[in-house]
Amino acid sequence: MQAAITAAALLPAMTFASGYKLNEQSAAGMGTAHAGRAAMAEDASVVFYNPAAMTELDGPVLTAGFTYIKGNGEFTGNGTNVGGGAITGADDVDAYSNGGNYLGESFIPFIYYARPVNEKFSVGLGVYVPFGTKTNYDDDFVGGGFADETSLASIEIAPVFAYKVNDQLSVGGGLDIVYMEGLLSKFVDSVPYRADLAYAVGVLGHDPATYGITAGSPLLDSSNAGFENHYEVEGDDWSYGWNLGAYYKLTDSTTLGVTYRSEIEFTLEGDSKFAETFVAYDSGTDSLVPYGTIQPQASEVPLTTPASATVSLAHQATDTLLLQVGATWTGWSSFQSFDVIAIERATPSTADGIDISDIAFDSGDGLDAGYIGHIDERWVDVWAVALGGTYQLNDKLALRAGYAYDQSPVRDEFRTARVPSSDRQWLTFGAGYTISANLSLDVAAGYLFMYPMDLSEVNKKNDNTPTSSLTSVTGEYEIDVFGLSAQVNYKF
Repeated sequence: MQAAITAAALLPAMTFASGYKLNEQSAAGMGTAHAGRAAMAEDASVVFYNPAAMTELDGPVLTAGFTYIKGNGEFTGNGTNVGGGAITGADDVDAYSNGGNYLGESFIPFIYYARPVNEKFSVGLGVYVPFGTKTNYDDDFVGGGFADETSLASIEIAPVFAYKVNDQLSVGGGLDIVYMEGLLSKFVDSVPYRADLAYAVGVLGHDPATYGITAGSPLLDSSNAGFENHYEVEGDDWSYGWNLGAYYKLTDSTTLGVTYRSEIEFTLEGDSKFAETFVAYDSGTDSLVPYGTIQPQASEVPLTTPASATVSLAHQATDTLLLQVGATWTGWSSFQSFDVIAIERATPSTADGIDISDIAFDSGDGLDAGYIGHIDERWVDVWAVALGGTYQLNDKLALRAGYAYDQSPVRDEFRTARVPSSDRQWLTFGAGYTISANLSLDVAAGYLFMYPMDLSEVNKKNDNTPTSSLTSVTGEYEIDVFGLSAQVNYKF
């Protein structure tokens, strides 16, 4: 669950939209940074952008395609392990690194069909990916106690309708039926090797008793450097929301589109589990305690995706030039934290009494049923603006370009290794080519870059105060993303 959730909502780095929303629903749209798309009906992707504009289509249309995204994410920093010992992300003699390029590559498919039923009424269906993210740090990442792999996949089935009120106004809407699944993992540093103490005792000859340990203490054994265990949780759920839209012809050359999408509430249900036999350090006896194999534990995480509203304008400036502009508000303030909840007690009984609150679950409830984790987020509502234009070079070829600026919902003081996000800008270019009266193709490319951002993270309890863990990670992120998109349109 923490997997599905934190995977879903915590890593915006691989998307062109803020948070974990995906805008990659159309190659024609990407060409102009999606500016003005709710105010035009160029192809069947209007099902996604504004179903009300389906009344402008002059016949049935099928649009299908994909977007390819490749990200580059770099972290530079250091941290401390569960015992407070310093660990570094640089290439040196310790067992940790900066995590490598934790952003991978993804293909995002989409398909839409829209058709007029009569002069007043139109219907459509879309199948696309509304939310998603994918990140994976190297196994020796200095912040591995906070984040390892995060993945979220979703699929939406969207039946929509449109009604033409008069020659100027059309309205529409539909259902957003969404399936979501995800996985989240982190490493567990259950035996905190102390390089500083090992140096003091082994090289400088200090008495171990001075530090409250024995000469054979696990804290002095370099084989305990790194992470002793691995934890992951995964889950899925179906849920639904709704959307409404309006399309209005201000003049013969200017159109306005307005859309609204509701929040969608999920309860991602699945299992949380440890990958290995659990061994932890007991400071009371200065020794290792083998707890044995901990069986998977049924868990759940509530998640509410944000509401959003878009306003778009499209203006036919000349016979060959279409200007487009749009703004989108996203209600990310609905996302204040992640709460991971166990719905059964873990077995076997040898797990009783384990306090892994500072190691895996960031709470004090061990492996009992009930609350087992909390991530403090406190996201805020944001705006995104986009400008674009389409130039009809000739009767076959249209050229597109766009620029967008997206605010990040993540405040600096609440940034986490799972959410290295800051305000972003992106530039896009594209083209559309008409093959015949029935068939056309669209392609686009986009480049996104974020401002460098700082990270300073510690584990927190459900009251948002730090846990007793001494684990921390600090550093700086730099992120950029490249995308390609292509689609085919067929008019029946």
